[in-house]
Amino acid sequence: MSLPETPALSMNTSGQGATPSLLNRFFASRESSVVIVLVVLGILLAIDPVRSKFYSSANLQNMMLQIALLSIFAIGETVVIITGGIDLSLGSLIAFSGMVLALLATSLDARMYSSMAVAIALIATLGVSALIGLLHASLIHRLRLPPFVVTLAALTILQSQSLLLNHQLPISITQFGLFDTLANGKINLGFPIPVPVVILAFVGIVVHMMLSRSRVGRYTYSVGSNETATQLSGVNVNRVKCFAYGTSALLGGVAGVLYAGYGGQGDPLSGRGYELNAVAAAVIGGANLAGGQGSVGGTILGACLLRVILSAINLKLSSPQLWEGSVVGGVLLMAVLTTAFQTRKK
Repeated sequence: MSLPETPALSMNTSGQGATPSLLNRFFASRESSVVIVLVVLGILLAIDPVRSKFYSSANLQNMMLQIALLSIFAIGETVVIITGGIDLSLGSLIAFSGMVLALLATSLDARMYSSMAVAIALIATLGVSALIGLLHASLIHRLRLPPFVVTLAALTILQSQSLLLNHQLPISITQFGLFDTLANGKINLGFPIPVPVVILAFVGIVVHMMLSRSRVGRYTYSVGSNETATQLSGVNVNRVKCFAYGTSALLGGVAGVLYAGYGGQGDPLSGRGYELNAVAAAVIGGANLAGGQGSVGGTILGACLLRVILSAINLKLSSPQLWEGSVVGGVLLMAVLTTAFQTRKK
């Protein structure tokens, strides 16, 4: 009489259990390489003459703030990239939403209570931003227009409208304390944490859960991997793209509100070139411009790496603003080349 078979234990080829396989998967991911680069940069900066400035409390808080502001709209860009699209309008949308917020808040403040004016302006700004994203999705899916063309056109239109809203002049919102608190406030948790970091944590958790645990999240990856097959399987691809571009534009609007609060004004010239930073953060974090790959955590790590490099350059060079474009473009190119190499290797 034979004994009943016992279930086999989960072992890898080396016979060391499941933990090594998890480690292998981690080190094979783009996120691990970003973490390693961040650690190496941190060590190098710790022995560099600028270490006292780089690791000062003021610089660390400023880096946290800048990482949070970049990550918020880069997460939206990531969702679009996962579908195989791209959103080039985010930088202009940040300026446009900031101007809409400032214009509405100051106009309504003269007609009603200040708190009500702020609430209406905030809700209306985010609503307009989301509608712009839905318009992008409709043009891309229903009219079969390339995402590059649609969002590039939106970039130029929103730039123009931002300048026209107040005759090319910024609009001050320093009288509204809420906007300053949202962008420049801090929460003391043993170490002062900028409020945008808390907003980023909320946004990151919500979008991560939607991408990993919801049906629309699974469909988002499926559309990016093979849109035709996804549509033939009965998925409403238009709704998926509305989710992706709507999320991107909505988070662009959130970033616009925060940047307006950060500067104390709606500025029609703010956000120029920020769409490249968003794409760079997403691609550094593992998003594939061909679609089907990307994660919220990877994008935040990509934003961390980008801002750490820019902060170090700011401390080391006399004219760091002249080098920012070269650094962002170079890092983006390296990330794309790495993705192409990994794809060919597989």
